[in-house]
Order: sequence, then C-alpha cells, then structure tokens
Amino acid sequence: MMFSPFLRPPVLAAMVLCSAAQAHAAAAAPAGPATPVSAAPGPVPQVDIAASRNEERRQSSTFRQVLGTADLVRYGDGSVLDVLRRQPGIVVSGVPGRKGGELSMRGLGSGHVRILLNGDPAPPNFLLDNLSPDVVERIEIMTVPTVDMGTQAIAGTINIILKRSSGKRQMQLRAGVFHDNDRSKPQLSATYGDQEESLAWLVTASARRMSADEPFLTRTGGGGEDGPILRRLEQYNEDRGWNWSVAPRVTKKLGGEDALTWQGYVSGLVYDSAGYGRTAFLQGPPTALANEDYTSKGSSLTVRNNLSWLSTLSATSKLEVKAGATLVRSDGSSAVDFVDGQGRVLNRQDLARDNRNRSLSASAKLRNAYTDKHAFVSGIEVQHERDQVDRSDLIDAVSRLDQTGNNFRVNSRRHALYAQDEWDIAPRVALYLGLRWERVSLHSANNLGREAGYAKAMLSPVLQTVWRLPDTKSDQLRLGLARTWRMPQADSLIAGRTLAVINTVTRPDTSGNPYLRPERALGLDLAYEHYLSQDGLVSLGLFARRIDDVTLTRTVREEGRWVARPTNSGQALARGITLETRFKLPQLAGGAPAVELRGALSRTWSSVDAVPGPDNRLGSQAPLSVNVGADYAFKSVPVSAGATLGFIRNGSVRLSRFETSAESNKRVLEGYLLWKLQPKTQLRLSGSNLLHEDDVKRTGYVGDTLWQTKTVTSPSYTVLRAILELTF
Repeated sequence: MMFSPFLRPPVLAAMVLCSAAQAHAAAAAPAGPATPVSAAPGPVPQVDIAASRNEERRQSSTFRQVLGTADLVRYGDGSVLDVLRRQPGIVVSGVPGRKGGELSMRGLGSGHVRILLNGDPAPPNFLLDNLSPDVVERIEIMTVPTVDMGTQAIAGTINIILKRSSGKRQMQLRAGVFHDNDRSKPQLSATYGDQEESLAWLVTASARRMSADEPFLTRTGGGGEDGPILRRLEQYNEDRGWNWSVAPRVTKKLGGEDALTWQGYVSGLVYDSAGYGRTAFLQGPPTALANEDYTSKGSSLTVRNNLSWLSTLSATSKLEVKAGATLVRSDGSSAVDFVDGQGRVLNRQDLARDNRNRSLSASAKLRNAYTDKHAFVSGIEVQHERDQVDRSDLIDAVSRLDQTGNNFRVNSRRHALYAQDEWDIAPRVALYLGLRWERVSLHSANNLGREAGYAKAMLSPVLQTVWRLPDTKSDQLRLGLARTWRMPQADSLIAGRTLAVINTVTRPDTSGNPYLRPERALGLDLAYEHYLSQDGLVSLGLFARRIDDVTLTRTVREEGRWVARPTNSGQALARGITLETRFKLPQLAGGAPAVELRGALSRTWSSVDAVPGPDNRLGSQAPLSVNVGADYAFKSVPVSAGATLGFIRNGSVRLSRFETSAESNKRVLEGYLLWKLQPKTQLRLSGSNLLHEDDVKRTGYVGDTLWQTKTVTSPSYTVLRAILELTF
C-alpha cells in the first residue's frame, strides 16, 4: 500500500488550508516586531555567489550546493552538461565538448535525477547539452530532495535558474569559436537588461553551431547453432546543425514586495546528417541489409511561458501563484539505402517521426515566517500533459508498423500537495520536515484501438537536519532521510514496438511495458563538513538508497525476434562515499603561491537482487570518479588560469543472467586561461578532452545455445575554445 487511507488528498488539502488559517491568525493578532519574509521572485540585487558559497551552504538546513556565475563560465563550456561533469558526486559519460552523454548522481543514472528549470519540471526532450551556460544564473544541486521541489528524485535534484534582472542596466556579449577535428564552429551569446521605475526586464540569448565527424568500428563475434560468426562493421557519421535559445524575463513591481513576473524560454535545434556502414563477414554466413548509405534531418522547438504572482498577505506570510504552458514539437526523418558490395541499391527504408507535446500547469505556495528562524511552507500543484506521436517505417514503400501501430496519444495528469517546516529548533540545530503526496495518472491509445490506463500515487516524507558542533564555528554534521520514487517515462509504458532491420540479440527490437511499476526508494545521507577560512571546505559524505521494483531492460526472444523491454526486477541497494575539498595552498604551506586547489572523490557500490553476481550492479553506475583541479590568478599580469583532471572507472556490469555490458575508463584533462584585456573586455581560452582517448563500449549475451559480443570503438578529439567577452 503506497499511502494510508487517512492521508488521501482531502486530508492533505486540510494541511494547506490549516497553513492559510495560521497566516490569517498571525495577521489578525497583535504582535511584536516580525521579520519580513524573503524569497521574492522579483528583481534581486546581483551578488557573487562564489564569494559567499561557504556561508550559504553552512547556514542551509538542507543538502544543497550552488554553482554561481564564476563556476558556470570558468572553462567557456558550450553546454551545462560540461559544467556539471566537474561537480562532486556527478558523473557524465561521453566526451566533453561533444553531444550526448548521460548524467548520473550518487552512482544512479539520469532517469533517477530530477531536472528542474526555474523550479518547475523541465520540458520533455530537454537536453542539458543543448543549454548554454550563458543563459543560466545559477544551478542548485540537492542530493536530498525538498518536498516543494518534488520527490521523484531518487539520486537527487538539479534546479537550473535562468538569468534574472539585477535591477540595473546589463549589456554583455560573448563571441567565440570552438575547434575540434579540423572543424571550427562559432558560438554567440548576449544579455540585455534594464529597469525603469517598477518595471525590470532581461533578455538572454545564445546560438551554437554543431558539427561532428564520427567514425565507429564495431566488432561482433559469437556462435550458435549455425556455427561461429565474426563481423567487422565500419561506420561514419557526419552531423551538422544549430541550437539556440532565448530566455526573456519581465518583472512588474506592484508595491512593497508584491510582483508579477513573466518568464519565457524558447529553444530550438535543427540538424542534418549523412553516413554509411560497411560490414565485412570474416567468419560465418553473411546477412542481408548489411551495407547502408543514409541521410537524416530533423528539428525541435520548445516554447515555455510561466507567469508568477507574489502577494504579501501579512508581515509574516506570502503567497506565490504560478501558471505555465509548454509546447514541444520535434520531428525527424531518414532515408536508408541498403546496398551490395558494388554500391548498388537493393532496398530502401524511409523512417519518420513527429512528436507533439502540450502541457498546462498551475501551482500555489504559501509561506509563513513566524520568526527569522522558523518558516512553514505549504502548496499545491496540478499539471495536464498531452503527447502525440506519429511515426512511419517503410521498406520499399511497405509499412512495417501495421501490427504495432504508427500513431500514439498519451494524456497524463499530475496532482501534488505538500507541506514543509524549516526551523532552527536550537542555536546549533536546524530541522527540515516535509511531507508530499503526489499522484500521476496516464491514459494511452493507438490507431489500432489498443488502450491502456495507468495511475500511481506516492506519499513521501523527508527529514533533514544539521547539527553545528559545540565549541566550534567550522564543523557540522548533516542527516537526511527521504522516501523518493521514479515514475516511468510515457514511452516506457506504451506497448508499441520499434523494429530493428537486422534483428539480433545485440541489436534487438525495443518495446515499452504498460505493466511497469514506479521505482520506490528509501534514502539515507550523512555528511560531515569542516569549513576553512578563505572559502575553504572539507566534506565527507555517506549515502545509501534501497530501491524497490528497480527497472531493468531485459532482452528476450518473442515470436522469433529479439525484443528489449523494461521490466521490474525486485530490489536493489546503492551506497557510497563522497569526499570534497577546496582550499588555498598557503593554508597548507605558508609562503606558497595563492593557488586554489580543489578535489572530489566518489566511490559507489550497488547490487541488484534479481541478477546473479559478480558485477550485478546498476548498469549506469560508475564505481569510482575523481576530479582534481587548481586555479591561480597571477599578480604581475591580469591573467588567471586553471586546470582539471578527471578519472572515471567503469568496468563490466552484469545486466541479467545472460547479458553483460562494459565501458572503458575515462581520463579527462581540461584547462583554461582568462586574460583581462581591459576593464570590460576579456579573452577566455580553454581546451577540453586534451588526452582524447578512444571510447569503447561492449555488450554481450551468453545463453544456453547462443553467445554473442559486440564491441564499439569510437575516437574522440580535443576541443579548443576562444571566447571574447565584452561588457557595455
């Protein structure tokens, strides 16, 4: 049972109403001086978050880190994903400066990480490697959730805050060039903002050219009833495109701290690609459709509008109401010519997909601050989303989807109620208590008349506390307990199948599972923090997550074809240790240069009960990640520089009784140099993936009568950047 009958929506709604009654009573009763409530979403003075990051982190009652402007722009990264790969406890697969890459926190993959945009769930198909750091003001990283941000966050939450007006005139331009693999690509971003009396506005925009030449070498070996096989597939893919984003924000002050704010976000992507694949059959019989030439193109557009109203109800309470609408449209098509050894066309495949997503959302949050050390927050959220997918798959003008469906419609609704209490219950003890109830329902149908309904609810308590140790101003302990969950994505619940042209155990069809249950987790976090002078820090953390109904992808034989489908597979346990430090070298050795050193280590373990060992860990978990770096500002010249060295140990993973996967270890070296040419002009030079190691991935299947392994090797390239930054 997921929630008690005494804790259904009417009871939780009463909690919200009770909070409103408390606010009304506080306004009516004669009271002494009260501390005004902060956290207005309107214009706020711009501060250097990096300069006060220790104090902000130390005073917080929750597990929260903040990346400010200095962290976002230091290396001149083209995407937020590249910024996050350097942060403690976060691992990003893939190569810096290139598209793709899965993000994981606490050893758990991207599906376990909640991504928010301005505190609201990110739009569908939102990709961190398409978001420029230039349009972002700060990033909040929370390893333990708060109920107002949502508890569908088994690994943690990343909240991306777009740039906001500072209350003064802002004009900034960044123009740069990226270079890798003998190709140069421009990038441009601009910020303009101002304020007149009660009206403030800010517009940020960015655009980036994408270009990549990607060769792949795949070796497939194995054996079965027909004897041994050995194949070598050489592929080459050439991608071209643009991505861009615009984020306008307008705030109207209504008197006092009351404000009305409109936040827009528009992003787009256009691309086209071409490539080929050639197979050499070194052993075993050849297969049909083994050589191909292809072209593809596509685009996506995301439009989001959010309107928020902040109203001061009394000296101690505020009400924030939000309404939002999001439209996401993506389409793609490709044409594949299957050819023989002489390049003559044998068959032609035409693929197309059109996805349209529309959503409406509304929320209300009431905050009561009884003192500057005690605040109670309650709220309600609703969201309605409609998704429609049209697809086609033709070989020689004959459809392959007549039995699986080519049109899907999905309607989903989400309702949530929450309440949280933040209270410094003693001079050295702060406590956070939260409770969230959330229900998600989904209904899907396809053009063949097949329908499926789905509804799940979850009650999630959260406790976080910090104890500032006696007789010290620099040491404290943190504890976090949380009940979290992970709702399956809509496409994982739809039974429609995507068909592989050459169907093998390592190239299976893919299918959803309408009977998939959400993952549920109980998490424990412990941390010790020691704060040093000059913004130094040493932190040691321990964590554990017990996950029920863990979702694994299983490949099975159905009606003569191999099919990969997500399934619930019992219980899993993830645990680990994290270490983070930063300090100035003179703090370690007197008289040394003022080099700022930083380091982070994350060691994780996991086990899945339904999978036999050894190596029966969660598939996306990197057992070890290490980052070390240094920054230095020269005194004789207006130049600062720094470098980061990262290492990720991956290794082999057993996915099921028959399936395994493995990925090569990764070593990443990056560096930057910032030259302040004039007070308002500076040049930023940087390089990433300086070691440019090959990326190797391997999958395998060993059954009773069949075994097969597939190894994919792809080279990587150093990425060099030069960015000129102008402030007007």
